[in-house]
Amino acid sequence: MEGVSSLPFFEIPLEIPPMGNCNLKEIKKLYGNKLVLKGNLHTTNVMLHGSAKDVIDASKKAIDAAAEGGRFILSTGDQCGRDTPEENLLAMIETAGTYGRY
Repeated sequence: MEGVSSLPFFEIPLEIPPMGNCNLKEIKKLYGNKLVLKGNLHTTNVMLHGSAKDVIDASKKAIDAAAEGGRFILSTGDQCGRDTPEENLLAMIETAGTYGRY
């Protein structure tokens, strides 16, 4: 990601392993005052196949890793599959609205 912070706009999926290699806390530390970070709930393991509790736990983990100082958008690491349970999407949104206040 070196050099990214000087670009006027840049978006890459911030997906955790195995579909990506993102450590949200590390990226926040390195670039959080220069970039707006968006992510990084796992689209398959958490959003598609996980329970609502899994989504809440992963949402809180992402918020804890990257919300301090602002410039963070809680989201999936990439797009959601069409069969993603509605309750999981709602769990992410509700957690962002309650736990994500900073």
